[in-house]
Amino acid sequence: MIKKFFIVAFLTGFSQIISLVSVGFLKTLDQSLVYDIGNFESLIVVFTAIISLGLQLVTVRDIALSDKWKQILLDSQRDRLTFSFLVLISVLAVDLFFKRLEFDSLLFYVVIPLIALNADYSFYGKGEPERGAFLSFLRVGILSIFIIFSVIFENNYIKITYIITTLIIYLAVGLLSSYFNNQQYFVKPKLDFYKSYIKSLNVGLASFALVFFGLGVISFASYFYNEKAVANAYLLLKIYVFYVGIKRLLVQILFKELKDDSLVKIVDKIGIITAVTVIIALVYYPEYSIKFFAKDYEESVKNLIYLLPAIFFTSISFAGPLQLLLKNKDKTYSFGFILGAIIVLCLVLIFSFVDSNDESYIYLAISIGECIAIFIHGWGLNKFRFFASRGIYAIGAITLLFVINYLYLLIGIKTISLLLLILTVLFYILYIFKIKINSKDFS
Repeated sequence: MIKKFFIVAFLTGFSQIISLVSVGFLKTLDQSLVYDIGNFESLIVVFTAIISLGLQLVTVRDIALSDKWKQILLDSQRDRLTFSFLVLISVLAVDLFFKRLEFDSLLFYVVIPLIALNADYSFYGKGEPERGAFLSFLRVGILSIFIIFSVIFENNYIKITYIITTLIIYLAVGLLSSYFNNQQYFVKPKLDFYKSYIKSLNVGLASFALVFFGLGVISFASYFYNEKAVANAYLLLKIYVFYVGIKRLLVQILFKELKDDSLVKIVDKIGIITAVTVIIALVYYPEYSIKFFAKDYEESVKNLIYLLPAIFFTSISFAGPLQLLLKNKDKTYSFGFILGAIIVLCLVLIFSFVDSNDESYIYLAISIGECIAIFIHGWGLNKFRFFASRGIYAIGAITLLFVINYLYLLIGIKTISLLLLILTVLFYILYIFKIKINSKDFS
């Protein structure tokens, strides 16, 4: 388990770090380019959620619970590809009637069927997170490296080359996922694809709703907030998405074992510790955690307070949502995310009438949505006892980590203080994995 954790942690963590570094370079570009690239990335998140629409998550669950994974995956891929063609046609129709068809957009939309043909999600259900993490590393890391080099070498055609690079990466990752699964890349579409989507509709709507708790909200907010607010929100939300990536890392490694209630509690405790550490790093060390990524550093530090609750609420239970699925409580899982997302979108719209120049309202909307979602999920798992056990642990973790951080700050050198804080938390998490999780002998 420890070896598996380190491999996945290195690949996923390294790709996310490169992604964060690329944001530091991206902020130096013209604001309109930041807006365009942010919108493209947001659309990829939205397209992925629409094509998945619950089918992907249900497929991962079915693969984890069945030995006949090859047929399950093949059926899923055929359904996904067929549906992606309808998504492509719909997107083109929307642009035709409400905007205008541009070459850049037409080329970018080729990514829609390529997303459908990518089967990297299957490895988490098969208990092979290393391969899933490797493909994720390629998908995220290479695109981030492209942005870095484009800025360094002053690429004058960064928008079109970004699109082409995205298409090449999704094609390569899709081919590799098929090769690792020993299955064909191109599959035959199915006319009755809709049956699978209807069967997983509850989870599907929740999966789609989930994108609006992160970068997916950018594409929606772009209709109501000015270009500067959207560009700034995109840059700061990349940090939040990086944190959510850490959260998903643990869940992906332990996906098949999350039916164990004691393991879920351990993972949730790790989540709470991680959240408190991230909040401390953002509040006490903004010059190392915010300054590199923000166009307007002082404004971002001021607005950060509205995003911190989202980090905490989403960490009360790292494993809770997936545990609901594994316990076949699909309706509770779906209701939490769907209601939360509706609230996020409604608040983003309402707040835009207050001040469409202030991106802090976008962060506030996400924080409120996360609070609603975790309340519904926690209540669905174990009612009041769910919050009582985690609340007591959270109070202790917050008190202890803030005291430890205060003692480290007495050293007088903030770089050393931050490094010591991170090392302390990492050693504690490794202790939990070594003593408490590994002792359960999960393979």
